[in-house]
Amino acid sequence: MDNKSNGKLIALAVGGAVLMGALFFSVSFLTGYIPAPNHSALLTPLRSFMGWFLLIFCASIIIMGLGKMSGAISDKWFLSFPLSIFVIVMVMFFSLRVYWEKGRTTTVDGKYIRTTAELKEFLNKPAATSDVPPAPAGFDFAAAKTLTDTRCNKCHTLDSVADLFRTKYKKTGQVALIVKRMQGFPGSGISDEDAKNIEFWLYEKF
Repeated sequence: MDNKSNGKLIALAVGGAVLMGALFFSVSFLTGYIPAPNHSALLTPLRSFMGWFLLIFCASIIIMGLGKMSGAISDKWFLSFPLSIFVIVMVMFFSLRVYWEKGRTTTVDGKYIRTTAELKEFLNKPAATSDVPPAPAGFDFAAAKTLTDTRCNKCHTLDSVADLFRTKYKKTGQVALIVKRMQGFPGSGISDEDAKNIEFWLYEKF
């Protein structure tokens, strides 16, 4: 295969990666994709597109390399074939590794999360600010939990909104805000006193 053919194959891989990357990224908006508020409105979409591009382009290079090797197998194919596959996969792996070095999940303070351990550490870290004051001495958390289970499981289960609550509201100090929203729903049965008790339990125990 001559250099002109190689150039055409590479151009085809680049063109296909651009087309598919743009297609997948465009479709993501139909599912409600919105860049996080603390991210750049310009750079975040471009970074997401580059992720799709690199994934598809590297896959195309692997396919092209395997195709070329299939027509050039010699008496030493048992050495060249696995070695070439290893090199191609390593190039793809390190390309993606270098590109995503900072991680895809970013916290409100600009730090990056790459592992589940880092995510758990982030979630267990107290919020910098809170709209809920400390619970008074001798506060009955057991009773508050029963109250919360009774009032807050009418429209949904607590487990179904746990991740959203902890990452979007509790970490940004907006526990009282979300309780006030629940209190405002018709038939919630949450009095002002109930709201305070629910806030204490959600902030300190949930």
